Amino acid sequence: MKTILVPTDFSETATNALQYAAAIASQVKGKLIIATIINLPVAPVLSEVINPSLVSLEEDYNKELSRLAENLREKCNHQFEVETICQYGFLLADLNEIVKAEAVDLVVMGTKGATNLLDKLVGTNTSEYIKMATCPVLVIPSGATYTGIKNIAYASDFESEEKIVLQQLFGIAEPFQAQVAIVNVQTNYQLDIVPDKEIIQDIKKNFPDKNFRFAQVQKSKVVAGLYEFIQENPVEVLAVAIQQQGVVEDLFHSSISKQLVQQTKLPLLTLPTKPYRKSGIRSIAQKQPAIKVN
Repeated sequence: MKTILVPTDFSETATNALQYAAAIASQVKGKLIIATIINLPVAPVLSEVINPSLVSLEEDYNKELSRLAENLREKCNHQFEVETICQYGFLLADLNEIVKAEAVDLVVMGTKGATNLLDKLVGTNTSEYIKMATCPVLVIPSGATYTGIKNIAYASDFESEEKIVLQQLFGIAEPFQAQVAIVNVQTNYQLDIVPDKEIIQDIKKNFPDKNFRFAQVQKSKVVAGLYEFIQENPVEVLAVAIQQQGVVEDLFHSSISKQLVQQTKLPLLTLPTKPYRKSGIRSIAQKQPAIKVN
């Protein structure tokens, strides 16, 4: 894990996520990219003309990004590289393009969680993005601080294909020498399509040299079972697989991950079932799009 992307709107929540990401970058000696995507109105896009006020806005954002980057460099004694991106576009649509262009290994985003009924219905930018993300996303709750990562709990239904997801998870865990607990919550309504022993043996076969263990919890609801495990065991990060939009959503992953994003107090690591492949990398950091002014 070498390249970490942090989208920011300069809010308190985003700034907290940036501090968390900086601590990770410092530990793994990686590259940190701070990105701001200025929402582009439809009319200027169609006419290929951008209002002068947007030019001023871009200049202000670039100054703020530069300030953030320099502060991080000084605070962390230049232990890692910091780059910035400021561009016009649409946050949810453009993040994956940046991920591919910059060969990003991890996106770090902040969240306040669902604070009212409207948030629960429409979701936050973070909860919407993780459904379409093509690389792992670490969701940092407001107020969470970095204390190291030694234990990661991964929620598994012991029914889905785990190989692709676990490859990503172990890739993130290894730089921290963290142990992964593969946690299965057994409920009364859960269908045992594939025998648990078969799933366990398959994981052991595919990852013989990785640092992990299995844990099973009996509980009426999956989220309650996961919280029980977290309370009784040392856990710094909770992980879950995510089915991307455009495919039939897995009921376990879609419903559980949504609740976890909204409710968890721990950083939540979401892992796409169809991650992007690193190829044709073209850096766009510190480069801005051409602007036409009427």
